[in-house]
Amino acid sequence: MRRCRYAPWNLSYTIESCVQQYGTTPRPNMVKVQYGVQDLSGASNIVFSNGNLDPWSGGGVLKNVTGNPSIIAITIDQGAHHLDLRASNPADPPSVIAARAIEVNAINTWLAEYNAKLASRNEL
Repeated sequence: MRRCRYAPWNLSYTIESCVQQYGTTPRPNMVKVQYGVQDLSGASNIVFSNGNLDPWSGGGVLKNVTGNPSIIAITIDQGAHHLDLRASNPADPPSVIAARAIEVNAINTWLAEYNAKLASRNEL
């Protein structure tokens, strides 16, 4: 099976192309501004997964949030939108298999922590 090779996404090129083709300048930080992901200090138990083949992945959360181990950022090499949430497939790249394992481990950890808190409350 022949695999296609994609050039990595390039913000400068994208801006230049949009200006030339559509006469407009994209706002690459608009998602962060509009949805408030600048400050995730009050959030917990989130996995942000981004396939590097997604043209909009640059607007996602691409790094773990410092000081909050329950917010995890995963970049999936050779991955596209929601690939990690689809059923497994023999053609899945190793990066999506690893991403799914991280996601399952995180969710299992969060559930175990929740159940332990619940059990300790019930013992009182």
